Order: sequence, then C-alpha cells, then structure tokens
Amino acid sequence: MSWDKNRWERLRRDGWIDVWRHRNRTTIKYSIYKTSFKCSQLISRIYRIMLAQEDLPTSERSIFYNNKSYTDKVYNKAIDDMIKDKDR
Repeated sequence: MSWDKNRWERLRRDGWIDVWRHRNRTTIKYSIYKTSFKCSQLISRIYRIMLAQEDLPTSERSIFYNNKSYTDKVYNKAIDDMIKDKDR
C-alpha cells in the first residue's frame, strides 16, 4: 500500500494533524507531526465507547438513526440492545 499524499494533506488542512516541530533547513531535515487536539478527543471518545464507559450517541438528528433500509433497522436494534446491556 502506497503513501497517500492527498489524504495526508487533507488531514493537515482539516486540522486533524498538526506540526509539532517545523523543519530547520540546516540541522533538521523533516518536520515532525502530531495528532491535533480535535483528533485526540475523537480517539479518546472512541475508546470510551468501546470500553462501555460512554454510550453511543442516539439522538434523533443522527444520520445513523434514519432507518432507511432493513440493514439500518438491524444496526439500530443492535446498538439499542448494546446500550441497554450494562455488562457488555
């Protein structure tokens, strides 16, 4: 799998990746990058959901709760059952 430069630039432009240390033309050949605050918060939230410390968002405005197809209904039922089960 090759490196996707367009994806990298899009992640930088959208604020998911920040420059931690800029390139110095004499001693440092490359810039060093880190995940942004926005990305770190997203990763932390995903881990909290996976560890059952936080429930999946199930508001009516969510695009996942539109129930347009049978598959959507099955997924939403599974999410509801997962939220109700406190021993997951």
